[in-house]
Amino acid sequence: MKENKLIRITQITMKMNWKMMAIVLMGSLAKPVLAAEGQDTLVIENANKVKIETRDTVQRIVISGYKDDPEFHYVQRISIPDTNAVRRSIKNIHNFNITVNRSKRTSKMGSSLHMNVGLNTMVGMDKGYDFNLWPSFEYGMSITRDWRPHGPKNEFSFGLGVDWRHYRVSDKSLHWTKDANNFMTLAPYAAGQTDTRSSLFVFSVQVPLLYTHYFDKKRDWALTVGAIVNWNAMGEALYSYEEDGEEHDVTISKSGMKPFTVDGVVMVDTPWLPMLYCKYSPMTLFKNDRGPKMHQLSFGICF
Repeated sequence: MKENKLIRITQITMKMNWKMMAIVLMGSLAKPVLAAEGQDTLVIENANKVKIETRDTVQRIVISGYKDDPEFHYVQRISIPDTNAVRRSIKNIHNFNITVNRSKRTSKMGSSLHMNVGLNTMVGMDKGYDFNLWPSFEYGMSITRDWRPHGPKNEFSFGLGVDWRHYRVSDKSLHWTKDANNFMTLAPYAAGQTDTRSSLFVFSVQVPLLYTHYFDKKRDWALTVGAIVNWNAMGEALYSYEEDGEEHDVTISKSGMKPFTVDGVVMVDTPWLPMLYCKYSPMTLFKNDRGPKMHQLSFGICF
């Protein structure tokens, strides 16, 4: 009798061990994304796609992806005696057995640092006002705040930056000066003055207002358009020459440049090159009664 009782106790213990092992195994295989609520409710947090197929006496539920794992895939097949009853119950949202919680789309914000280097010239001038493309140069830096309310392919940016532009006069026999009416104009150097050069300098504080569209998921191809508002904090002309073995530099301040101008800008980004940009100002650089009509044009690369 004792042996029979011992055998019986051993069998019961083995059954309990197997049950415990099964429970532990099921718990270890369960994913943290799944949580059981009651007997017949399954909750998938932030699921990307839920598909339910009901055919004959079998219902198939497929869940693809969730917030932290887009590759996640879950399939459940359920045997049902009456498909018509399932269709009727699904019409009522309160009887629906799959709960999907989608996170609300929020505005995505970011910041970017930009540096640009390019060449300058003037267009639309009166005859006699010509500028070299080199060494007329531009360099600048800006910080933008980038807003993507409609997904990563559409970006709106605004920011603050600084820009320095230099324009070299082509004709070395002419230099900038003011006439009797404080009108900026070009005049010839005096006889005996050699090693001549004359330039315009413009330093601006800028506010860029831009829109960028990305054409691919990797954001390698992009087109940016917009406007840049310039506060021309400093604008002056400079000319220099050598006479009797001495070098002379003359600076003309209060040159009559407009305090505010606006540039239209287009930028193109590709996978192989730095971003290319082109800027043009439809506004003239000088005030109407202070200098010749001319429009700023620059192009170069942006990092």
